[in-house]
Amino acid sequence: MIFSPPKFVVVDDKREHIVGITQAFEKLGSPCMGLHYTEEHGLDPECFRGVRCLFLDLHLLDSTLSSDEKRHFGLLASILESVISENGGPYVLVLWSEYAEQADQLREYLEAAKGVSPHVRPLAVLRLEKKKFINIETGNVNAPEELRKQIVESLTSCPQLAALLSWEQSVQAAAGDTLASLLKLVPDGERKIGSFGAALDIILSRLARESVGRPNVAVDPRSAVYGALAPILSDRTLHQKASEENTSLWCDAITRHSDSKLPPASANEAGAINRMLHMSLGTAETLRPTDWGAVVDWPFTWDDEELQKRTDWKINELLGGQFCVESKDRSRCQPVLVRIGAACDYAQNRKGPLTYLVGFQVPLNADRKKYNDGRLIPITEAIWNSPAFVEPGSEEVFRLEIHVRFPIVVLPSEAKDWQVKYRIREQLLMQLVGKSSAYVSRPGIIQLPT
Repeated sequence: MIFSPPKFVVVDDKREHIVGITQAFEKLGSPCMGLHYTEEHGLDPECFRGVRCLFLDLHLLDSTLSSDEKRHFGLLASILESVISENGGPYVLVLWSEYAEQADQLREYLEAAKGVSPHVRPLAVLRLEKKKFINIETGNVNAPEELRKQIVESLTSCPQLAALLSWEQSVQAAAGDTLASLLKLVPDGERKIGSFGAALDIILSRLARESVGRPNVAVDPRSAVYGALAPILSDRTLHQKASEENTSLWCDAITRHSDSKLPPASANEAGAINRMLHMSLGTAETLRPTDWGAVVDWPFTWDDEELQKRTDWKINELLGGQFCVESKDRSRCQPVLVRIGAACDYAQNRKGPLTYLVGFQVPLNADRKKYNDGRLIPITEAIWNSPAFVEPGSEEVFRLEIHVRFPIVVLPSEAKDWQVKYRIREQLLMQLVGKSSAYVSRPGIIQLPT
């Protein structure tokens, strides 16, 4: 609920060192979670959900120094593998060590070691000497301001990382501003301990009702209020006042934008970026086959009879005649349905049938039909094309190609068990909805060519 995961986490096998480091952070006004490591007890991954700066003692097994540190590196790698979440976001690993080369060696070890997942690898491995900041015998704090200085210098040595962490902080600040503006709607006369909650209930209920409609609030009050507050949060984030220091940080972080030698993204790189921008895979978000923008596997029998019953086309006729895919690549095209409809109908959960459009995941390198002179035969205007995508774990880049003339209408009860692949985010979905609406409403006139 209100307990946010810590940004700073320290793992050490000596309790007095944990106390010293956490006290140093307290003197800086920054909360830090200290975790005592023993071989008998593991570490709770929940403590690392939001970690951005993780401090690890190199010698958690023992304090014995040796010329071969791989045993210690292996332990640190196994700890990271067990606690770092795939959805946790970027973090920096700070290694307590007096030897600069050990940070480089650990970085190389994590890059090369088998069994270390890509999301487990930190964006940077930095080194700090513990004895500079605490008395390693007693744990007493020596120089908290020096610790702050060292952390800031270490992070700003990678301005791109520092800029992203600044963005995260800005979003959190915008969320706080949004919350404060909401609370200001409570009349002064009702801002009392005994009546504050009831007054806030009225405001939230009004927002929820206007967001999804009175009959639908009880289905999911959280989503109703989130839907009302999300545009405010986005606007506050985009239009925050930036300090000169913050603006300078972003200028240092983004330096290749005007470089004529900046290499274009490969198809796989573009597909991965487009996936992040426009596709929800459901790893951290709700994903249902009836959601607005849901892309589902073809839920019926995939044969000519079934397809012709629903679209009046056979498989090869549709893929060849409408999507212009050559016969040798048609088996690589995966049939899908995409849930569309009016935004207000979806938001207010209005009863009635749902509309899905027929389409395919078409590989980017699929051969297309050509004229005798080698020119590509143009695909019908009724087909909408997505940006290039690549699914996690796959190397095949594809586009979603959706035929807006082939809607399939079903009741929610029929679609609720369909297999959902992913969901198209709203910005891209609105482009598809706009294409569909414009196509079916386009006017036609009778005229003679001149």
